[in-house]
Amino acid sequence: MRRHFSALLAGLALVLGGTTAQAQQPAYSCGDVPNPSEVPRIAPIFQSNTGLSDGEFDCLAWQDFIYLNWPALAGQRGVPNKSARFGAPGPTVWETFKTVDEVFLPNGQNPGPWNQPQLMATLNRSLAQRVARGQVRHLTMMSKISRRVMANILSSGADSQQVLDEIAQAGGGILYDLNGQPVYYEVAMDEAQYDYIVQNGLYDAGKQFGFALKNVIDLPAGTATKIAALELKAAWKVLSSVEQKSGRFHTTQAVLDGSKTPVTVGLVGFHMFIANGAQGAWATFAQADNAPVAKPASSGTFNFFNPGCKVPGTTTPCPFNVRDADPGQVVQITPDDPTAVRLNTYMRGVITAYDAKTPWQYYKLVNVQWATLPKSLSGLKAPANVPLPDGNPNNKTLVNAVLETFVQKPGVGCFSCHQYASVARSGGLKANFATSYSFIFGHANSPK
Repeated sequence: MRRHFSALLAGLALVLGGTTAQAQQPAYSCGDVPNPSEVPRIAPIFQSNTGLSDGEFDCLAWQDFIYLNWPALAGQRGVPNKSARFGAPGPTVWETFKTVDEVFLPNGQNPGPWNQPQLMATLNRSLAQRVARGQVRHLTMMSKISRRVMANILSSGADSQQVLDEIAQAGGGILYDLNGQPVYYEVAMDEAQYDYIVQNGLYDAGKQFGFALKNVIDLPAGTATKIAALELKAAWKVLSSVEQKSGRFHTTQAVLDGSKTPVTVGLVGFHMFIANGAQGAWATFAQADNAPVAKPASSGTFNFFNPGCKVPGTTTPCPFNVRDADPGQVVQITPDDPTAVRLNTYMRGVITAYDAKTPWQYYKLVNVQWATLPKSLSGLKAPANVPLPDGNPNNKTLVNAVLETFVQKPGVGCFSCHQYASVARSGGLKANFATSYSFIFGHANSPK
C-alpha cells in the first residue's frame, strides 16, 4: 500500500530541481521517490486506508498541491505542461478545470465535451474566451457554499439540525479583508468528475433525481493509471497595489460578478477533495499571512487581522470571526496540525531552494481528513439517503479560516457537513438522496 503514495519528500525536491541541504527532512517516510524527470502525479487513494498515517496523507496533499498548481498545457484542460517550470506564468492545472458555472448550465443543458469552452454571454467575446481558457477567473460567489445550494440542503429533509446550522453558517456571511473587499470563492472539478456527471446526465436536476433513485451516486476512484474524481474550492482576495508587489500571493486576473474590467486577485485558501469509492480524503491549504493562529495577535501583518483594531470610541480590541464585519477580523481558531507544520517547514525549504522568489513558498497545509474505517459507497442500497457514513475520520475538526471563517469550532469538519450533500430540487420534489459528499450537485437546473 505504501508504495502507491509516491510522495517521498526527497523525491519532491528532485522533481522541483532544488537542493535541500538547508531544509531538514521530517523523520517519516511517504513512499517511493517519484520520477525526477516528470511532474509529480496525483497518487490514487485506494479504498482501504489501513496502515496509513497522517504524515503520509500530508505528503500526498503536498504532492497534489504541487501537481494542481503546475503550469497547464495550453489547449488541454487539466494537463500539466511537463516542459514548464513550477511557478511559471500562466494558468495552473486546476485553473483549467471546469467550474460549476460551466457544468450546471441554465435549463439543465448538456455542457458538452470536456475541452469545449463555455463562453459566458455576460462578457464580451474576447474576455469570455480568456475566462474559458482559464486565463481569467469569473468570480461570483461570496461564500463557500452558494445560497442556491444552501437553500436546497435546508429543504432536503435532512434530520440533523445542528449540522444543517453549521452548513448554513459555512454558506452564509461575507468575509471582508482589511481593505473592505469581499473574498470570492469558486468550485472546480477535474475531468473524471466531469465525465461522471455528463455521462449520467447529472447536470439536469430531473435526470439527477431519477438517477439517484435507482443508483448510488459514487464519484469514480483513481487507479494506478487514472486520476480520481477531484473537486476543489478556492478563496481569492482582491489585492492592493502593495500586495501585488509583495510576491507573497499566487495571482491571476478575475472579473467580479460579471464586471467588464479584470482585477488582480491572490489565492488565500485552497481546499481539495479526492474520491476513492468510500469517504475520500480532504486537505486544506492557506496563504501563510491570512490570520494569527489560536488567539489574536498584538503585532504582525496579516491579510485578515489588524492587531491595532479597536471598537470605535473605546480601547476594546475588535471582536473577531464576526459575520459580515467590514473590515474583517479573523483568527484561525484551530492550530495547524503538528505533523503538517513540520512538513510545511521542510517544503518551504525545498521550494525556496528551487526558486527563492516564488510565491508558493508562502502557502501552508493546515490539515488533512480521511476515513480510518472506510465504507464503500457501492455497497449501499439505492436510493442512498443522507447522511452518508463518515468512516470514523482521523480527526473530527478540519476548517479553513478563510473558507469557514464563521463556523470555526471543535468537531466541525468536512465529513460532518459533506455527508449531508444531496441532489438538486427538481419540479418541486424534495429528496435527501446523497451525492458522494459533494455539494456541487445542488447547482443543477431543470429544463423549462
